[in-house]
Amino acid sequence: MNIVFDLDGTLVKTENIALPAIRNVLKDLNYDPNIPNSEIFKYIGYTIDDIFEGLLKTNDNKIILKAIDLLDKYEIEIIKNTDINNIFFDGTFEVLKELKKEHKLYILSNCNIKYLNALLEKGLNKYIDSPHCAEMYNWKEKDYVLKLISNNNKDFIMVGDRHKDIEAAKYNGFLSVGCAYGFGLEEVKDADYIINDIKELLSITKKISQD
Repeated sequence: MNIVFDLDGTLVKTENIALPAIRNVLKDLNYDPNIPNSEIFKYIGYTIDDIFEGLLKTNDNKIILKAIDLLDKYEIEIIKNTDINNIFFDGTFEVLKELKKEHKLYILSNCNIKYLNALLEKGLNKYIDSPHCAEMYNWKEKDYVLKLISNNNKDFIMVGDRHKDIEAAKYNGFLSVGCAYGFGLEEVKDADYIINDIKELLSITKKISQD
């Protein structure tokens, strides 16, 4: 079986990375850095240009590109200097280690390559067989990328916390696991399975394998 993981809100405690990084970006660009967490969380899991288009309320490409460059700088710095226990949800590596024994593990995130590589270097590279991110595919939507990755193989499961993860799975005829502990909350209500802790994934994948 092939298991595809989203990153933010699925494997990664994004609030410990994105919140301080985005606030630093807003401050550098002379925007209010003290906007509510809930306003930032609305955009987590979207592509980076969509995040800043929403937060900065602008379509100015120069400003958005500057924000993206600054975000890269701050996020990579934070990831490098943060303990893995404050980056990944409790049990993440244990779950991945167990799943890797019998399954092929993928990442499919709307992040960029620098962010993906920084997280791989924090330990994910030991377990992930095939990492992918939106920047590798010219920022195409997940349903499109998932179709390319799977190459018509239907033995795939998508694990994520936003409606785009669930929709990408359904579009391709795959099972989906919604992470209710992430940012999407109600967005995952239509998933085939819903988990409230990453460790619950082990029993679900075992059940699916036996069916």
